[in-house]
Amino acid sequence: MRFLFLPFIWLGKLLHWIRLGVLNLLTLLVLAAIIIGLTGYFSSQKAISVPDKAVLWLEPQGSLVYSRSNSWENHLLQKIHPRQNTILLRHLVESIDHAAKDPHIRVLALDLSKFNGGSLTQLLSVAQALQHFRAQGKLIYAYAPEYSNGNYVLAAQANEVFLPPLGMALVTPFSDHHLYFKGLLEKIGVTVSAFRQGKYKSAVEPLTRTDMSVAAQEENRAWLATWWQSYGQAISKGRGISTADLQIYATQLPQLLQQYQGNAGQLAVSQKLVTQLGDAEDFRNAVAKVMGEKSKKLHTISYRRYYQSFAKHEHEHGPEIAVVPIDGMLVPGNNEEQGVVASGPTVRQLDRLRHEEDVKAVILQVNSPGGDVNAANAIRRAVVRLREAGKPVVVSMGTLGASGAYWLSTGADRIYAEPTTIAADIGVFVLFPDFSGLLQKLGIGYSGVSSVPDAPSISPYAPLSKSEQQAFQAVVNHIYGHFVDLVAKARHLPVAQVEKDSQGRAWSGVDAYHLGLVDGLGGMTEAEKAVVQLAHLKNGHYHLYYLPRPEGESPFAQLHSWALASLAPSLPQGSETALSQARLLLNYSRPYGVFAYLPIDPKLS
Repeated sequence: MRFLFLPFIWLGKLLHWIRLGVLNLLTLLVLAAIIIGLTGYFSSQKAISVPDKAVLWLEPQGSLVYSRSNSWENHLLQKIHPRQNTILLRHLVESIDHAAKDPHIRVLALDLSKFNGGSLTQLLSVAQALQHFRAQGKLIYAYAPEYSNGNYVLAAQANEVFLPPLGMALVTPFSDHHLYFKGLLEKIGVTVSAFRQGKYKSAVEPLTRTDMSVAAQEENRAWLATWWQSYGQAISKGRGISTADLQIYATQLPQLLQQYQGNAGQLAVSQKLVTQLGDAEDFRNAVAKVMGEKSKKLHTISYRRYYQSFAKHEHEHGPEIAVVPIDGMLVPGNNEEQGVVASGPTVRQLDRLRHEEDVKAVILQVNSPGGDVNAANAIRRAVVRLREAGKPVVVSMGTLGASGAYWLSTGADRIYAEPTTIAADIGVFVLFPDFSGLLQKLGIGYSGVSSVPDAPSISPYAPLSKSEQQAFQAVVNHIYGHFVDLVAKARHLPVAQVEKDSQGRAWSGVDAYHLGLVDGLGGMTEAEKAVVQLAHLKNGHYHLYYLPRPEGESPFAQLHSWALASLAPSLPQGSETALSQARLLLNYSRPYGVFAYLPIDPKLS
């Protein structure tokens, strides 16, 4: 009879070894995280001296971000998965600004070989810091093996711009394209019903259409025009090229390349986009020459080490302005993962600030496309509680301050946005997937009974009835009306005017300012000035306290992002973002959440 149990014995042994393997892997991950954390801690505590007559060597590796988690999982992910490398925007800008006043730093070398870009708003913040550095009479040298929209706006601020002889400066007009999945869904028997309020509320379109609607095209062209204008002005200021000449280059690049017989490097020189053709060694030799040194004896310091040389690592005491990150899609619950802001940890973080005596005011650093309306409302109520406790709150919008993010921002005393911020997008929608067609194709039936005859049974495995569809639309209409009322009261605007300017339309920061939807144009500097005034603080008698992203209850959630990033090279360009956004929307709908959300990937690389 023993042979009858052999399969179960083998299965038991297999499960035993799998369990041991998983436990050993987790142990190794914990040990690696501890080692990384201790290494980072001791290296940050060690005093760093800046060499005299030094070159600040900026070699950013990864993408720009507004905030990061301080969790050990995040540090581990950064170490073992290079694609996940991030550059904290604040640290980069502060390093450049500090170097502008530092007599030890004479030249800034900008090596963009491993830079993955960021949003236009982020890039312009770095470009402005580079302009300030150069305005102090100091030199900037820039190099990249290829230039595109993202890295070129930084290189354009340099005195000397290097490009390899076989390289190209691929500067093109901005565009906004999405993947549309309706045709695919229909082929597999899936229908996504969308209930929305707002003519321009285009978040549902990738799942309900095969192309971009006319309304979405109108909306997107407006903020793209603002982006291109701001981009052209930054290039013009750095290189002395007129915006008209830049537009000719960007729009007629194929014809210009033909005129130069494919010599893209020489074309870039003739158009004054770059100053010299040379590789990485030529770039380094040129920096050494201007410093009067040999290449091998050049005194350099990386921006990360340079930041550690002047940054204060210990928490200071005294009056504080807490800076809270709202960075990612808004979701309910407590599970934090990359790209989302969970309402639970964020609300707890804000509520703790009410009871911290040193915290006199709060700046919300918002970079979010919105998300679940209940999550947005929960965070907004926490903001209102801060104000009721006598602590002013000011919002500083970065790349995005749209939809649900704008909803929560209306709870603050004031709102500031960058000219290129995508803001407002006052609209609401509900998604409802219907898998009944797919089940039919697979030969799967769906049937059952209810406790009460003829009771509605809303399910993704059966089509919605007409009355159910009307009910969903009624809910959306109600929440949209509530959203409009919130904005009207917070911004002291007539409801009719807010209704006219809403309609789910995303506005550039410039347009939002002219419509009265934000208080002023600018970034953290303007927000800080405003909150200092509101809190009656004296200059030099307070400090900014930047909080990390709050930690949720899912310490291994980022492993999903790691897996998605590993899959990314095999996916068509742009599909990673589209699939990630679709997954987040459908995952958090839990049948079926109400969203105030703007799906957009504003990253330039």
